[in-house]
Amino acid sequence: MGFPFEPATWEGVSGPIFMGYGSALPGIFSVISIVLCIGALVIGQKAEAKSYSKYRKYGKSK
Repeated sequence: MGFPFEPATWEGVSGPIFMGYGSALPGIFSVISIVLCIGALVIGQKAEAKSYSKYRKYGKSK
């Protein structure tokens, strides 16, 4: 792929390289990622609660 600049140093960089700089996209992507993380936590907690309730109901597995 190579380096995007002719000299392979950061000296030629004069501004932001991120394409979404100055737009709403970073905020939108942050909100999407936060929602996905919270969803994963909720689903994981439900699965753990279900497993724990089986353990409490039947006692230790033999």
